[in-house]
Amino acid sequence: MTDTRREVTNPRHKVALALLAGINLILLIFVTQMMLSLRGEVATLKDELVTKHQLANLASCLGPPDPAMAKLEGTCTSCHTKETFAEAHGYDMDVHQLVTRMSQLSGANIATDEIPTVEAALTFMKCAHCHTIDRLKELAILEPQERWDMIVRMMKEPGATISQEDAQRIRDFYGDFWGWHTN
Repeated sequence: MTDTRREVTNPRHKVALALLAGINLILLIFVTQMMLSLRGEVATLKDELVTKHQLANLASCLGPPDPAMAKLEGTCTSCHTKETFAEAHGYDMDVHQLVTRMSQLSGANIATDEIPTVEAALTFMKCAHCHTIDRLKELAILEPQERWDMIVRMMKEPGATISQEDAQRIRDFYGDFWGWHTN
């Protein structure tokens, strides 16, 4: 049998191997310290992260109190209040027909290119029949697909007056209002 191990007899090779082993040991200690430090930082990271609930609280403080009323400012609010929209027109009426009819009245401040935005804002107000504006602002913390899923789920609730077209209008209005892309 032949021994496949080669013994290092040269003193230079012994020094080189000892030096490499020492460097490897130093690197191992360095990497271990970095990993322990990283582990400590990750453990404290949870204390620094914001929860979705905290973001929802922040969202309720940002921006106008009611995004729909902010969009309707100047187009509809010279004649109507938020309560007027709900009481006089109801929320079961087709929004497109309502806005088209209103835009044809003399003194109406609804420009043709603003009709889709007004329709979307009024459709969004349908949500306010069941939800507070703070609850609606919580949509801001959801991913686009989660937001859409939430709107669809609400659309399917018993007594909901939201159609598929309304749901798309709400999603698009909310995204346009807050500057989100709504693919």
